[in-house]
Amino acid sequence: MREGSGERYIGRRVPRREDDRLLRGLGHFLDDVAEPPGTCHLAFVRSPHAHARIQGIDATAAAALPGVVAVLVGAEVNALAKPMCPDYDQPGYKVTERTVMAVELARFVGDAVAVVVAESAYIAEDAVELVELHCEPLSAVIDLDAALAPGALPVHEHAGDNVLYNASFATEGFEEAFAAADHVFGDDFVSSRIAAVSIEPRGCLAEYDPGDDTLVFRSSTQIPHVLRTCLSELLTWPENRIRVITPDVGGGFGMKAHIYPEEIVVAALARKFRCAVKWVQDRREDLLTSTHARDYRYRIDIAVDNEGILKAIRARVHVNIGAYPAFPFGCSVEAGGAAIYLPGPYRLKHYAYETSAVTTHVCPSGVYRGVAQPVAFFATEGLMDRIARALGIDPAELRLRNLIAAHEFPYVNVVGINYDAGSYVESLRRALDLIDYDGWRQVSRAPPGAHGKYRGIGIACITEHTGQGASRYRARGLLRVPGFDSAMIKVEPTGQVLAYVSHATQGQGHLTSFAQVVAQHLGVKIENVMIAEGDTALAPYGSGTFASRAAVTGGGAALIAAGRLREKIARIGANMLEVSPEDVDVDEGYVQVRGVPDLRVSVEDVAAVAYSLDSRTLPDGESYGLEAIDYYDPPSVSVTNACHIACVAVDAATGLIEVERYVVVHDCGRLINPTIVDGQIQGAVAQGLGQVLMEAIRYDDQGQLLTGNLMDYVLPTARDVPDMVIEYIETPSTETAGGFKGAGEGGVIGSVPAIANAVGDALAPLGITITRMPLTAGYVLSLIEAAEQR
Repeated sequence: MREGSGERYIGRRVPRREDDRLLRGLGHFLDDVAEPPGTCHLAFVRSPHAHARIQGIDATAAAALPGVVAVLVGAEVNALAKPMCPDYDQPGYKVTERTVMAVELARFVGDAVAVVVAESAYIAEDAVELVELHCEPLSAVIDLDAALAPGALPVHEHAGDNVLYNASFATEGFEEAFAAADHVFGDDFVSSRIAAVSIEPRGCLAEYDPGDDTLVFRSSTQIPHVLRTCLSELLTWPENRIRVITPDVGGGFGMKAHIYPEEIVVAALARKFRCAVKWVQDRREDLLTSTHARDYRYRIDIAVDNEGILKAIRARVHVNIGAYPAFPFGCSVEAGGAAIYLPGPYRLKHYAYETSAVTTHVCPSGVYRGVAQPVAFFATEGLMDRIARALGIDPAELRLRNLIAAHEFPYVNVVGINYDAGSYVESLRRALDLIDYDGWRQVSRAPPGAHGKYRGIGIACITEHTGQGASRYRARGLLRVPGFDSAMIKVEPTGQVLAYVSHATQGQGHLTSFAQVVAQHLGVKIENVMIAEGDTALAPYGSGTFASRAAVTGGGAALIAAGRLREKIARIGANMLEVSPEDVDVDEGYVQVRGVPDLRVSVEDVAAVAYSLDSRTLPDGESYGLEAIDYYDPPSVSVTNACHIACVAVDAATGLIEVERYVVVHDCGRLINPTIVDGQIQGAVAQGLGQVLMEAIRYDDQGQLLTGNLMDYVLPTARDVPDMVIEYIETPSTETAGGFKGAGEGGVIGSVPAIANAVGDALAPLGITITRMPLTAGYVLSLIEAAEQR
């Protein structure tokens, strides 16, 4: 038996099958789920102080409000659940537990100290206002400088200081190589804390059945199986009595790949009160308590020779993780990634880093699209431009001299990450052609015209670490992230196909992409394939959807399971045709004799035999049914690459920045559906633009959130996002099933440094260097005015 039609579905721009339902308002998000009769609703009493000693909570008035079922303080809730303790299996990591509610100390504004249980969400919110919280405000450390200052107050007393994780690395001979270089260029780069701001805030609904002590738990999560395991662990509840269902999810971006205290509380109280319990955030609560990200400070020094060839890089990284390590990923993910990702696509023999996760009295931070990669490349690519200017080398030429070339693959980088295949040089060259690089370089060198605009062009050559497997997560000390994913594929008695995949979609087009993989590798028509996700009672176990892993791990599992099932279909079909299985193809819903296409049986006929609904019998030794399940653990990591080039105009009078042209050349291996990858890139570029130009979570010196709504926390609109020219180079991975690589994060990883470099190029004639984000109009104008006064 062989596959009969080549790339019939994979690589095609198959229309997204999700869109019709969602665009017509027929989506089924968490808050659309019908509430069982008697559902109780929760609202949390949260600390108004960044750091405070809780002296007492008077809930008398709140409990007396009609419709209030109960008001529970932290100690009462904590008695129902174990503390949340993230990863710790690596050196330099200080174990830090978080109880699901604060009891003695509140450690950030928004830390939950009590919870109201009521008959409606409105009553619960009203009751929160009646709870009297008595606490003693304490001094707080809000930013990295305060947290790292000598004698700084530890956020967690047992830790001794505010560094909860520290790691260092240096290649042999680093100091000698660094000292021997002709030039060293360095600077400090700072990124502001930002929020994911998914269109749907977090929420969950727990339905408890007291008859058999079972729980159906619906949550807008990215990790349904991991959430189920953690609910079982923290609540001491048999896992086979818990079912987690993820309905439609209105965006996650990594923020919903964490497990939050509210989820544990909702489940615990459903069991305590023996009823359904629901909680849904509003936007202020989302900005206050959903994990933030990218509050980083990099010190980067790059040593080069006179030709601009990289000789060594030294990095010192500090990451503000907020009040608690995020669960289950912990505080090592951002800090570790901030150092590991930094070498990127460049040929480099010597590298040294020290990286630290620092705790403060603000909202916890965690993984967000691209994690540390956008800021790592903001720093390195910014310095690459500065090196080029100082040495009189064109920025594109400098990169071409240092990029890993095609003949060098497979390439093991300076920290031991294997790059199995890529198109680093080719992507840059193609992007330069698409943007008309020479023409734009001339434009950017011209003085401001009649409209008073400085123009610049910025390049970013990036890598994206995708589809990481179990070995990589074990090496990083993450013990609650399996690393593999799975698929179970069933051909029903009528010949229709149902595939369960261990992922949970938040808009990535899984129901289309996975259907393409299954249809092609099973040999059936795509319209006969249905994909189901996000239900732990149906789908086999897996890691879930984050870190650009769906195409690699879910696609790989679906491909392998489909291939196994296809072989069984071929065996049964060949028996029906009275030929050998080696003599048939399975294609477009038929088992047909090779070379005699009219001699065939349909997959529907094969299914009838497999389910004993036909007079014909199975081959000797063949089992009934048409099902296959497989688990796919990919190699350590598959590395995607891309080149982003942005052209910007900076208004000299206002500081406003406009992105005038934008080009992406992206290589995520074997493309499943270019239209879906287009959408991933476009959305991610928009998020990157937001980080560079406008987004920032801001606190005052007392830890009060100043950006608690979408008037103060500014997001890009459609007017801000440029049209994009996107092209693909396909360099299939030599190590992953199907040759797939991930594509979900490359757009933001590339757009942050590309746009920042374009602004830096525009303002370079004024002697301005770009070392921090966001580049708001006011900040840019202050740079221009200061430069003009010099």
